[in-house]
Amino acid sequence: GIESRSFRVVPPSVPGTNIAQGRPTTASSYQAQGDGAPYLASLATDGSLTSRWASDWSDPQWVQVDLGSVVSFDHVQLVWEAAFGRAYSIDVSDDGSSWRSVYSTTSGNGGVDSFDVAGSGRYVRVYGTQRGTGWGYSLYEFGVYRR
Repeated sequence: GIESRSFRVVPPSVPGTNIAQGRPTTASSYQAQGDGAPYLASLATDGSLTSRWASDWSDPQWVQVDLGSVVSFDHVQLVWEAAFGRAYSIDVSDDGSSWRSVYSTTSGNGGVDSFDVAGSGRYVRVYGTQRGTGWGYSLYEFGVYRR
Protein backbone atom coordinates (compact mmCIF):
# COMPACT_ATOMS: atom_id res chain seq x y z
CA GLY A 1 0.00 0.00 0.00
CA ILE A 2 0.89 3.64 -0.23
CA GLU A 3 0.91 5.79 2.84
CA SER A 4 0.67 9.53 2.58
CA ARG A 5 1.30 12.01 5.31
CA SER A 6 1.07 15.74 5.42
CA PHE A 7 3.02 18.17 7.50
CA ARG A 8 2.92 21.85 8.25
CA VAL A 9 5.81 24.18 8.74
CA VAL A 10 5.79 25.61 12.25
CA PRO A 11 7.05 29.18 12.21
CA PRO A 12 9.72 30.24 14.67
CA SER A 13 8.46 32.36 17.53
CA VAL A 14 9.15 36.06 17.20
CA PRO A 15 10.09 38.15 20.24
CA GLY A 16 7.76 41.03 20.91
CA THR A 17 4.09 41.69 20.24
CA ASN A 18 2.20 40.89 17.05
CA ILE A 19 0.46 44.25 16.62
CA ALA A 20 -1.46 42.99 13.56
CA GLN A 21 -3.26 40.18 15.37
CA GLY A 22 -6.99 40.80 15.55
CA ARG A 23 -6.79 44.14 13.72
CA PRO A 24 -9.11 44.97 10.78
CA THR A 25 -7.72 43.35 7.64
CA THR A 26 -8.80 43.81 4.01
CA ALA A 27 -7.59 42.47 0.68
CA SER A 28 -7.83 43.03 -3.05
CA SER A 29 -9.80 39.77 -3.28
CA TYR A 30 -10.53 36.54 -1.47
CA GLN A 31 -11.30 33.02 -2.59
CA ALA A 32 -15.02 32.50 -2.13
CA GLN A 33 -15.32 28.92 -3.48
CA GLY A 34 -13.64 25.64 -2.60
CA ASP A 35 -13.22 23.30 0.34
CA GLY A 36 -13.09 25.43 3.49
CA ALA A 37 -13.96 28.70 1.72
CA PRO A 38 -14.45 31.57 2.07
CA TYR A 39 -10.82 32.47 2.79
CA LEU A 40 -11.35 36.00 4.08
CA ALA A 41 -8.61 38.60 4.66
CA SER A 42 -9.30 38.65 8.40
CA LEU A 43 -8.11 35.04 8.63
CA ALA A 44 -4.51 36.17 7.93
CA THR A 45 -4.39 38.13 11.19
CA ASP A 46 -6.50 35.94 13.49
CA GLY A 47 -3.53 34.32 15.26
CA SER A 48 -4.39 30.81 14.02
CA LEU A 49 -2.25 28.58 11.81
CA THR A 50 -5.33 26.54 10.87
CA SER A 51 -7.12 29.31 8.97
CA ARG A 52 -5.92 31.36 6.01
CA TRP A 53 -6.56 34.14 3.53
CA ALA A 54 -6.45 33.18 -0.16
CA SER A 55 -6.69 35.55 -3.13
CA ASP A 56 -7.97 35.29 -6.67
CA TRP A 57 -5.64 33.48 -9.07
CA SER A 58 -4.13 36.57 -10.72
CA ASP A 59 -1.50 39.25 -10.22
CA PRO A 60 -1.24 41.66 -8.50
CA GLN A 61 -3.00 40.96 -5.20
CA TRP A 62 -2.65 42.47 -1.72
CA VAL A 63 -3.70 42.04 1.87
CA GLN A 64 -3.44 44.90 4.38
CA VAL A 65 -3.92 45.39 8.08
CA ASP A 66 -5.07 48.58 9.80
CA LEU A 67 -3.05 49.04 12.99
CA GLY A 68 -5.39 51.84 14.18
CA SER A 69 -2.75 54.57 14.37
CA VAL A 70 0.75 55.22 13.05
CA VAL A 71 3.06 52.85 14.92
CA SER A 72 6.62 51.62 14.47
CA PHE A 73 7.49 47.97 13.99
CA ASP A 74 10.68 46.02 13.42
CA HIS A 75 9.78 42.53 12.18
CA VAL A 76 7.36 40.89 9.74
CA GLN A 77 6.52 37.20 9.54
CA LEU A 78 4.57 35.66 6.67
CA VAL A 79 3.41 32.06 7.04
CA TRP A 80 2.51 30.94 3.53
CA GLU A 81 0.22 28.12 2.54
CA ALA A 82 1.31 26.15 -0.58
CA ALA A 83 0.24 29.12 -2.75
CA PHE A 84 2.95 31.68 -2.01
CA GLY A 85 4.35 34.93 -3.31
CA ARG A 86 7.48 34.73 -5.48
CA ALA A 87 7.73 38.53 -5.80
CA TYR A 88 6.14 40.81 -3.24
CA SER A 89 6.74 43.91 -1.16
CA ILE A 90 5.87 44.99 2.34
CA ASP A 91 4.44 48.50 2.12
CA VAL A 92 3.34 51.01 4.75
CA SER A 93 0.98 53.96 4.66
CA ASP A 94 -0.21 56.58 7.13
CA ASP A 95 -3.47 57.21 5.25
CA GLY A 96 -4.27 54.03 3.28
CA SER A 97 -3.64 55.60 -0.12
CA SER A 98 -0.02 56.79 -0.29
CA TRP A 99 2.33 53.81 0.08
CA ARG A 100 6.06 53.38 0.62
CA SER A 101 7.94 50.10 0.44
CA VAL A 102 10.03 48.93 3.40
CA TYR A 103 10.95 45.50 2.00
CA SER A 104 10.75 43.65 -1.31
CA THR A 105 11.85 40.36 -2.82
CA THR A 106 11.70 38.61 -6.17
CA SER A 107 12.88 35.26 -4.82
CA GLY A 108 10.22 34.17 -2.33
CA ASN A 109 10.05 30.38 -1.97
CA GLY A 110 7.11 29.82 0.38
CA GLY A 111 7.12 28.33 3.84
CA VAL A 112 7.85 30.99 6.44
CA ASP A 113 9.33 34.37 5.57
CA SER A 114 10.50 36.02 8.78
CA PHE A 115 12.66 39.12 8.57
CA ASP A 116 13.69 42.25 10.43
CA VAL A 117 12.48 45.44 8.81
CA ALA A 118 12.21 48.96 10.20
CA GLY A 119 8.91 50.59 9.37
CA SER A 120 6.10 52.74 10.65
CA GLY A 121 2.60 53.41 9.45
CA ARG A 122 -1.04 52.91 10.24
CA TYR A 123 -1.48 50.40 7.41
CA VAL A 124 0.87 47.57 6.50
CA ARG A 125 0.33 45.45 3.41
CA VAL A 126 1.77 42.54 1.53
CA TYR A 127 1.64 43.50 -2.16
CA GLY A 128 2.17 40.47 -4.39
CA THR A 129 3.29 40.98 -7.98
CA GLN A 130 4.26 37.42 -8.96
CA ARG A 131 2.73 34.22 -7.65
CA GLY A 132 4.93 31.23 -6.93
CA THR A 133 2.27 28.79 -8.21
CA GLY A 134 -0.67 28.81 -10.61
CA TRP A 135 -3.01 29.48 -7.68
CA GLY A 136 -3.51 32.76 -5.86
CA TYR A 137 -1.65 34.02 -2.80
CA SER A 138 -2.45 32.32 0.49
CA LEU A 139 -1.29 33.27 3.99
CA TYR A 140 -1.94 31.40 7.21
CA GLU A 141 -0.60 34.38 9.12
CA PHE A 142 0.60 37.93 8.44
CA GLY A 143 2.40 39.10 11.56
CA VAL A 144 3.73 42.60 12.22
CA TYR A 145 5.88 42.71 15.34
CA ARG A 146 7.13 45.38 17.71
CA ARG A 147 9.76 44.45 20.25
